[in-house]
Amino acid sequence: MKWPDSISIKHIALAFITGLLVLMSLIGGFAAYQTRAVSHSLEQQNQNAAESELAAAVQRLLSRTEDQALKLAYWDETRQQLVLPEYYAYWRDQRVYESGILDNRHVRAALYDPSGMQLAPSPTKISMPARLPVSTPPHQSSSWLVDEAGAVALYSAFPVYSGEQRQTLLGHGLIRLDFMPALLRQESLHFTDTTSVKLILEPGETLAASELFSRLRFSARPDPDQLQFQTILSRTLLALFVLLVVTALLGFVAYNRLLMRPLGRLSEFIDAMQHGRFSPSPSRSQTMRISELENIRRSLYDYQLQLRELHGSMEHQNREFHSQARQDALTGCHNRRAYEEDWENFRQELKSAPQGVAFLLFDCDRFKTINDTYGHAKGDRVLSIIADALVMALRANDRLYRLGGDEFATFLSRTTPAQAKQIAQRCQSLLDASAFSDLGIIEPVGISIGIAFCAPDQLEHIDELPKQADIAMYTAKQPGRTRIALYGEDTERASQTLVASRETSALFQALATPGMIEMHYQSIHSLPGRKVGYYEALARIRYHGDLIMPNAFLPVVSSRRLETEFDLAVLLQVDADLSSGQLPAGCGVSINLSAQSISRPEIVSHLLELSRHNARHPLMLEITETSLITQMVEVRTYLDLLRTVNYRIAMDDFGTGYSPLRYLVDLPVDVVKFDISLVNKLGENNRAGQVVADFARMMGDAGYVLVAEGVETDAVLRKVESLGIAHVQGYLLSRPVPLAELAAANAAQNLKTTCSV
Repeated sequence: MKWPDSISIKHIALAFITGLLVLMSLIGGFAAYQTRAVSHSLEQQNQNAAESELAAAVQRLLSRTEDQALKLAYWDETRQQLVLPEYYAYWRDQRVYESGILDNRHVRAALYDPSGMQLAPSPTKISMPARLPVSTPPHQSSSWLVDEAGAVALYSAFPVYSGEQRQTLLGHGLIRLDFMPALLRQESLHFTDTTSVKLILEPGETLAASELFSRLRFSARPDPDQLQFQTILSRTLLALFVLLVVTALLGFVAYNRLLMRPLGRLSEFIDAMQHGRFSPSPSRSQTMRISELENIRRSLYDYQLQLRELHGSMEHQNREFHSQARQDALTGCHNRRAYEEDWENFRQELKSAPQGVAFLLFDCDRFKTINDTYGHAKGDRVLSIIADALVMALRANDRLYRLGGDEFATFLSRTTPAQAKQIAQRCQSLLDASAFSDLGIIEPVGISIGIAFCAPDQLEHIDELPKQADIAMYTAKQPGRTRIALYGEDTERASQTLVASRETSALFQALATPGMIEMHYQSIHSLPGRKVGYYEALARIRYHGDLIMPNAFLPVVSSRRLETEFDLAVLLQVDADLSSGQLPAGCGVSINLSAQSISRPEIVSHLLELSRHNARHPLMLEITETSLITQMVEVRTYLDLLRTVNYRIAMDDFGTGYSPLRYLVDLPVDVVKFDISLVNKLGENNRAGQVVADFARMMGDAGYVLVAEGVETDAVLRKVESLGIAHVQGYLLSRPVPLAELAAANAAQNLKTTCSV
């Protein structure tokens, strides 16, 4: 069978080089055209600038001459000379210069009687007209230019009166100066080529000053930067074009010698090897259009066909065995066995080639909740999507290992902490872009990443990396973190809270010992009036005489999954406080609970028991909006039940969590507490403050009772009042205090409380 015509590699190379040369020629021509356009524009700009500055210089010169004429006209000595001209010569040759009215002796002045005759002729080289021109207006100033033997003189005539009322004309004055030297002596001419400035006048011709600029001829100074730019660009374009031509020719010669000839010989050799054997049918695969490569393809195809017949079965079995032994069946990435083998081999390689090593540990956030809520099948799909995103984010030679459950790991060679963190951020970005909503999962799916790094000079500690990465990963899971943590001093301090610390011991002891959890109460004030509306119960732990605040023990609660146990202890302490009778009757109390606890029957049972205090102290439940609610149907059912026993439901920390609008729509919420981050925006006179204010008005119009948390300045308080928000809470009005201190303060003030939720 005759093979179809093929295209030679040589022809393709020639076509490519020719096209490249044509393309560069077009680019060079376009660059030259643009250069000329830019140069013309710059020249026009220089010309315009020169015209503007020369016009300004002319105007300044005329204005200065007119100012000198005006000063002479009002000078008493000028009037004196016209009345008694005995000392006129001294006045003309000496006195006018001593007075400073005329700035140099190149400027001459003369006086004329009312008929226009000069008082006395000047003996200097620069002679003044014996008589004023007839065209000179007798009662007003005028200026004109005259070409006097090739030198242009500027004359400025002015009338001189006997007094300030300008009633009696005493005579006239005339100022003369050499126009061109006076014009060019100005220091403000930067764009004008002073050597090119000329005034077009015929010998003896008189020109009015108003027509002066139309007779000026000038050129702009050449811009040295522009000339240098044109020279550099022209040379660069020429050098690039020559370099391209030389490179193309050398490339073609090298291509012909180094690739073409070896490929031809290889093709002939393979043809000889398969001589006498059957030729494969061209219909088995698409024919390559390059003749030499097509010949190689056919020869290798025959050889590969024979090898496949001899070794195909063995290779298939080996691949399956190797895959099953080292690959995770669910995600397709490497399994723990592969991790252990590769990690050991890598540790041995580091002994001969020290380098920076980073160990990354990945853990899916809230995977157990997702698995329990949506089923194991969708949980498996979530793991597969996570694995695919992580593999895509890693470098080409990096491997991803599934260590078990929702935990993955990788180790990076020849890296730095900054590069490892960049890869971790890329992992999160790709995972955030994954479409988990296609699986019906509406809650966010994310990962926490712990990074541990070992420098090349500290490889004796390489075995500690997995443990350090595990600590960093749990640090990344803490509230307020960015879900990426690099092991170091900060993570060591944070890990003490997670592993074994004073706060951990205090928490477990408080859960086992009634009374260690101490409730402090912060008043919420009604607006307007700022009277106490009710109190919020805030938990503290009293441990060995010290008071441990929530920001210290709540991360332990979250990391140890102790939300339900902690909320039960809080409810027991609130029950004891309400039963003590220390709170004034009628004052309500709001209780903070995590969203996960609301779906627990034991929590709901305690809340129903606690509702017996509603008659004396109206109760409110504050559900933190920063918690993820997955069992939405159960939570709504329990909240509806609690509302039947007069509980009010508040959404706490609104604006900082996962799905605030969805919670408002799906849950029976009565009160919305704006988080301090949103409240602080109200004090800013910008778009963010306007958005928060508009949102508050909209929610108020929708029927929600609004509470502004964290109000600490008078400006924010005034803004909150202007928006019609019902209640306010913050250090500006009150701080949380223990129950005993609150009761003592109320007793000392003998308050008749009118609190209401």
